[in-house]
Amino acid sequence: MSRYADHHPDAAPVGRVVVLPGRVYTPDGPLLFFAAQTALMRSWEVRQVWWEPPRFESDDDEVAWVGDQLTAAVAGYDGRVLVVAKSLGTLAAEAAAALGYEAAWLTPLLTEPDAAAALTSYPAEQLVVIGDRDPYFSQEVLDALPGEQLVVAGDHILRIPGNPGAMVASHETFVRTFDTWLARRSV
Repeated sequence: MSRYADHHPDAAPVGRVVVLPGRVYTPDGPLLFFAAQTALMRSWEVRQVWWEPPRFESDDDEVAWVGDQLTAAVAGYDGRVLVVAKSLGTLAAEAAAALGYEAAWLTPLLTEPDAAAALTSYPAEQLVVIGDRDPYFSQEVLDALPGEQLVVAGDHILRIPGNPGAMVASHETFVRTFDTWLARRSV
């Protein structure tokens, strides 16, 4: 079951940012919270998708379900769409590619063949952000990706055990990079 939380900028919206969370990383986790706030400041409306993923029989079922969540989140909306997805949400890349959506993929599942294939052939502008200690990090896949990439210190949620200052610095680097990337798309 999924629900949406919609947020509106103070100015006329540029388009809609659809925020797709991870399996247990919700839209109010730091990466997605800061991404949503940055988008609002850049005059995008934001639709956060809150979900409870089911158990999947196969990887194909998982990819299809996440793609369906994106499709449902944009149903009836005919404006510009940009996807911001974290972890499990990055499995929407195939569906987003088919629709030509620009996207920011946060800690994507680069070691998963389906996810890697969708990102290495992504036809629209994309930003990929991942921690250098993320278990899903693959330098080989990262090097093959079109678009912009950012590797920061941290694990799958940019946590750096024993070093809160470095953890905050990784999040700050992400926010600054995302803001610059999004500013070029907010005209």
